[in-house]
Amino acid sequence: MFSIVLGLLVVASFVACFFSSKHWHWAQVLLVEVLFLAGLGYLVLAGEVLRVRSLYGKAYAANTQVLEREGPLVDALLKGTSDRNVISSLEADDLGVALVESAGEEELPRMLGLRDLHHKLGLVTRTRGRVWREVTGVGFDAATLTVSLSIEVPDPHGIETDAILYVFEQGSASEEGAPEKHYLGEFRVTGVADKQIQIQPAGQFGERAIGRLQQTEWPWIIYENIPIDQHPKGLLEIFAGATDDELKQMLPAESVEEYLRHGTPKQADDDEWHVVGFDDKGQVVGLEDWGPGTQYKYRRLLRDYNLIFQDHSKRFIELQADRNSLVEDNKLLIKALASAKELQSRREEDRKNLQHDLAGFLKDGQAIGAHLAQVETHLANAEALLEATLQENASLAATLEAAVQ
Repeated sequence: MFSIVLGLLVVASFVACFFSSKHWHWAQVLLVEVLFLAGLGYLVLAGEVLRVRSLYGKAYAANTQVLEREGPLVDALLKGTSDRNVISSLEADDLGVALVESAGEEELPRMLGLRDLHHKLGLVTRTRGRVWREVTGVGFDAATLTVSLSIEVPDPHGIETDAILYVFEQGSASEEGAPEKHYLGEFRVTGVADKQIQIQPAGQFGERAIGRLQQTEWPWIIYENIPIDQHPKGLLEIFAGATDDELKQMLPAESVEEYLRHGTPKQADDDEWHVVGFDDKGQVVGLEDWGPGTQYKYRRLLRDYNLIFQDHSKRFIELQADRNSLVEDNKLLIKALASAKELQSRREEDRKNLQHDLAGFLKDGQAIGAHLAQVETHLANAEALLEATLQENASLAATLEAAVQ
């Protein structure tokens, strides 16, 4: 209805302009028509404003009050505050509140805002590097050891080709008897897609590492930098604030002692690598400045886990190669021993045969000796008979000669 009335008024204004143009100058007619249309437009806008105010006026007023009430809370979350009422209101809404002690003794604790927390998070992230959690596998090529991974968060993941990543099986420290969570190794990114990447081992993988990779448990957690070791009060010191009993439960027995002793007075048998000196203000002093007023405390040596992992991996490969070599040598020795035993058995049989032959030879020798003695006896008898015959012949010859003469 309102639109029809507006249309009729516009048509009527055009008709009035047509008749007025016969008596007025065209510029005067145009000016009057523009003023009429502008007034009509203002009337429409005013009516629309009244309609909107009638519909949303109460909601606008209520939301304005909410904004005025929530504004300080939002500012506190963004910039931080020391106002105890604001902090209590946020705590009542179950919002996490991070408080820090103020420098002055009389000042109230200050709540850290998002800017402060982002700054702290930036310091930690810069030292630690980026981390990707809940990474799942979508494919594995056993021939090239290429693993295809899916990364949902963050989006985009921000990983570039040829980047070096350090891969762990995600989860807390394994309890005794439970499946262990492993450090899988150092990998190089070979392919990048929207929410997927492909990685290959960046170094040499032994049989054990390959088997562990094939039987891995998902999800993975990937680090841009290998986690670093720090002393208490460091940005990434995960054991800061832990009690002695908690440390004994979390750490192996062979290394928990150095964590328990860290920061305690040095003992007589501590070497120089485990001792640090402090002045009377609690500041660390160099070895050249140690003196009578220096306080000495035990210091746990920090570990370069990347170097340790690499050394252990190389050492394991060396030991595995030595073991395989010894296994093969042992097989050859067993084979040689079996051959030697077989040869010994043959030689024993030959020895028995030779002993039997020797006994026969000795028996034949005895028979030959006895026969020789008989032959020699017969020969002696024959020679004696021959000699006697010769003598008889000679005597007979002499007799015959004498008879002839």
